[in-house]
Amino acid sequence: MDVILLAGGYATRLYPLTKDRPKALLPVAGKTILDHNIEALQTHGDIKNFYLVTNERFAGQFRRWAGSRPPGSRPVEILSDGTDSNENRLGAVGDIKFALDAAGIDGSGFLYVAGTDNIADFDITAAIDLARERRASAVFAYRLKDRAELRRKGVVTVDGEGRVLRFVEKSARPPSDLVVPPYYVFAPGAIDAVHTYLEEGNDPDAPGHFMAWLAPRSRIFAIITDERVRDIGTLAAYRAVAEECGTI
Repeated sequence: MDVILLAGGYATRLYPLTKDRPKALLPVAGKTILDHNIEALQTHGDIKNFYLVTNERFAGQFRRWAGSRPPGSRPVEILSDGTDSNENRLGAVGDIKFALDAAGIDGSGFLYVAGTDNIADFDITAAIDLARERRASAVFAYRLKDRAELRRKGVVTVDGEGRVLRFVEKSARPPSDLVVPPYYVFAPGAIDAVHTYLEEGNDPDAPGHFMAWLAPRSRIFAIITDERVRDIGTLAAYRAVAEECGTI
């Protein structure tokens, strides 16, 4: 299984902290946001390769990060999508396609795609085991009661077996209180649909748009968890997380 880590954005809502530094390399509790996610994944035996897709502005910083990791760490290949501003960025789905093509990932195996601006309290490798068990794609879902926040998230409805029946992205009328953070395991063949999705002219930005498109076309199961996901999307959110963890 390969892992694609998405770090191609410019995090303008976190300015000035991210004007000259990528959000994924901001520190939380003595390590970067990216390291929190890498360390949670790198011990799983099914994972072979890590690819991090970023933009040209921050590619050098990520390469220095990759070159300075502790001995014994799993290597991470840094892929620059060639963009240099928020105006010409490819979007998250565009970056997934770019990484698939650049790394030569053909969709014949399972693939893990993760954002790099969240820190999860739960075991983010559990979706790998669920995907293997069900021979399907897998996501996580957690309950969120704040209606205003729900309207800014990807939300799902599921059946009694946990199969995703509907996925909506940033809906004014969320159909449930189950939010899906950006940790996705795609079954063989499912990720090939990225090319079809983009060729049809669909939204290349948030990966939730692709998931909403994919849900009625592919089997996706959700692990429903009560544990927290810290979404570091704004300056206020970053400061709250950093202070809670004892680092600012």
